[in-house]
Amino acid sequence: MKAMHKAWMALGVLALALAMAPVSQAQLNSNQATVALNATLAESLTVTAGPAVVSFILPASGISNGSAPVAITTSWALAPTRTNVSLYAYFATVNALTDGGGNNIPTANVNGSVNAGPFGAFTGGAGPFGTESIQVFSQAIGAANWNSSRNDSVALQIDTTGLGLPSGTYTGTLNIQAQAI
Repeated sequence: MKAMHKAWMALGVLALALAMAPVSQAQLNSNQATVALNATLAESLTVTAGPAVVSFILPASGISNGSAPVAITTSWALAPTRTNVSLYAYFATVNALTDGGGNNIPTANVNGSVNAGPFGAFTGGAGPFGTESIQVFSQAIGAANWNSSRNDSVALQIDTTGLGLPSGTYTGTLNIQAQAI
């Protein structure tokens, strides 16, 4: 009888446990809504340079270094059809600086040193910006660097040897421009 009583007791506990369990229900899902995404990364090529002014104390005959090198940052986000980025520093005319009174310092007497390399005159004819230029860099473009940037510097000097310049203030503009092809 004791065994029977234990069996009924176990059956009762099981029935009570089943009665207290939550009722299982089938899952109900809604329809699937969708949203189309459209993102555009426009092609860009930008150059920043500083300082805004490089000063020189010119000797009557000799070389004068600029007050600071020009720090240049070139940034790009390019299409896969582009294969190369180049940066040029150039003057718009054969006279790099002028006093406005007919006395000029030609580009042949203005030298640039790219990334602490040797100085060379702005007469290299590099790239699309005329003969009064130097090439700062040329870099291949591919999947690893379609979206990238780089930093370069150009130190400047003016050589007044043989120019016979009168005293005065000479001004000019150095242009810096990148090109992607």
